[in-house]
Amino acid sequence: MRSMGAASGLVVALAAAALAAELPEMTPKVTDVTVFKDGHALVMARGAAELKDGWCRTREVPAPVLGTFWAFVGDAEARVDFVKAGFVEATESVPCLSLDQIIQANKGKKVTIVEQPKDAPAQTHTGILRGILEREGEREAPVTRSVPRRYDRWGRYTGTENVTETREEEFRSLASFVMLETEQGTVLLQRDSIRSLAIAGKEVTTTRTETKQVREIAVRVLAKGKPASGKHDVGFVYLQKGVRWIPDYRVELLDEKKAKVSLYGTIINELADLDNVTLRLVVGVPSFLMRENLSPLALRDVALQLSHYFAPPSGAGGRGVAGQDLSNAMMSQMAAPMQRDEGPAARGGPDIPAEGQQEDLFLYQKQGISLKKGERAEVHLLDVTVPYEHTYVWELPFLPPRELWRHINQDQQRQLTRALTGAKAMHKLRLSNTGQTPWTTGPATIFKDGTVLGQQLMTFTSAGNKVELPVTIATDLNTKKEETEVARKHNDLTVGTTNYTRVSLRSKLTVTSFKDREVRLVVRRKLIGTVDKASEGAKVTSFNPQEEGPDEAYSWWYWWWPGWMAVNPFSEVSWEATLKKGEAATLEYDWHYHCVP
Repeated sequence: MRSMGAASGLVVALAAAALAAELPEMTPKVTDVTVFKDGHALVMARGAAELKDGWCRTREVPAPVLGTFWAFVGDAEARVDFVKAGFVEATESVPCLSLDQIIQANKGKKVTIVEQPKDAPAQTHTGILRGILEREGEREAPVTRSVPRRYDRWGRYTGTENVTETREEEFRSLASFVMLETEQGTVLLQRDSIRSLAIAGKEVTTTRTETKQVREIAVRVLAKGKPASGKHDVGFVYLQKGVRWIPDYRVELLDEKKAKVSLYGTIINELADLDNVTLRLVVGVPSFLMRENLSPLALRDVALQLSHYFAPPSGAGGRGVAGQDLSNAMMSQMAAPMQRDEGPAARGGPDIPAEGQQEDLFLYQKQGISLKKGERAEVHLLDVTVPYEHTYVWELPFLPPRELWRHINQDQQRQLTRALTGAKAMHKLRLSNTGQTPWTTGPATIFKDGTVLGQQLMTFTSAGNKVELPVTIATDLNTKKEETEVARKHNDLTVGTTNYTRVSLRSKLTVTSFKDREVRLVVRRKLIGTVDKASEGAKVTSFNPQEEGPDEAYSWWYWWWPGWMAVNPFSEVSWEATLKKGEAATLEYDWHYHCVP
């Protein structure tokens, strides 16, 4: 009875294997790609499938983000009921690329082998080739893989960590000898001593059959509750990393009041061959919670290897090169000061939205795009003529107090010195987005009369908003900052057991214009402390440092500050004025901060 049960189980297994092998195969073609600036893309791939008992299969297996894979069928009265992914064996004919492979492929043929043993003369052997003994099997082996650490509580990307684990792996080993049947018997020849092999006759086998494991997805379709049959349109929608677009602008100053803004998109395709697809480029930053985790249906442990264009942006406190910082700004959709950040993710599924506003996202659409995997392209997206005005902005950044300097090293002191000397008045263009579409974050090259004035970063600007685009340092504006300590009161404030000293300062900012025309001046002084009073026309704002800190470009924000954040707010005092040639503006303010003596 036991042998009969085993035999029947074998028959069932063979029947199931034969059924799986007979499933009709479909080849889905990518038809729609919605590209986000961080390198992810929402992809739709579909194709005609001849269903058998509701089933079809494909070996075009994507690597989607966890929770973002959906299968669909084009027939409104049918639905996808079941999707499974796994490995199947496939055979293919490949060329023999080594002497061992030639020996194995020509077993049973008459050959002449020249052997050169160590410290012995060459010997010639003629006989029937019986090949090399092989052993195949599975064994456990330690492997190391990288897993993402994601982001820390400050929003800084912490990279990856290596994890060691064991898993089963297949192995194949060959005997150290070749078997040759001669008149005297079977001769065993060391493989590494064989110098030549002559095969009798003209029929030499130069190819071999190789078996390998390939990924496969099978889909079951039901129509009115029963397995569907016949031809159906079956497809997949999934989110996968591998296509990125990088915006760039050409800003041409037409006269003193009008500028032409042209938006282009550079597309980097490392996902798949795209042939006559509908391409949508998204302005906005949706949130993909599982973006660092692959779906189990991908049948991969780690994501596909992509170029450095798809690397995560460098986090705060670990600033990279300028190009990485720019990538960070564009991926995170840095917004103009007057505009809130862009919002949540677009919804996935077969009904991909068309061009235009979609909640907090905006889509640019291009039809008929063909781009092979590994290729790059640039597309033109927007031309708009908008009003602008020249402004000259002097921004003095947040800087830590002098009392902090005794807690920092020389390299950190050099960083502060660069920040102190780098605060120069900048010539900026205040552009008004009077068009119907938002401007995404990206590099902008400024032209006037065919001459390049410079390249700076355009920040996200919604329709109807304004943005300040830097041009260059305003060398015709002389700036001077004076600051004097006027009082120091010990034990002015006690928090818990810590006593704080109040340091009061009087500051004066002077801007002198040597421009040959009237200029619009904006001065912004950011400080850590409280503004007590300021000269006429000043606008003073303050906020809690625990709720809103300085931009991540200030690396000192993450240094050790003893008791500092608990007692000092962040403040900004700003002025706007108009200066004629030779005029000077003097701006004064008194302020104070508390520190541990």
